Amino acid sequence: MIISKLGAKGECKQYRILEGIGIVSKKSKEKFEVIEGETIDACLDRIKAAGYFPVRRTEEPIFAERIENGKVHYVPVDRKIVFEAKLIE
Repeated sequence: MIISKLGAKGECKQYRILEGIGIVSKKSKEKFEVIEGETIDACLDRIKAAGYFPVRRTEEPIFAERIENGKVHYVPVDRKIVFEAKLIE
């Protein structure tokens, strides 16, 4: 069960009531990283199942250091995809 309350600054906060535990607060923004071996669609499904919707996607390259002829070269070998998501109200 999810309930909504207005916070001190007027923002709407959602709380999830769990049996035997009490009230647990959910963050209004959350970051989700695409896990190795996971597709982007699977990550988006995971975001939706957690009760959020994506608002921004960022990609960061991952570099490896290679030495050729005594010189150091940085070569992109992978990328890290992170979604910023907001709570569904």
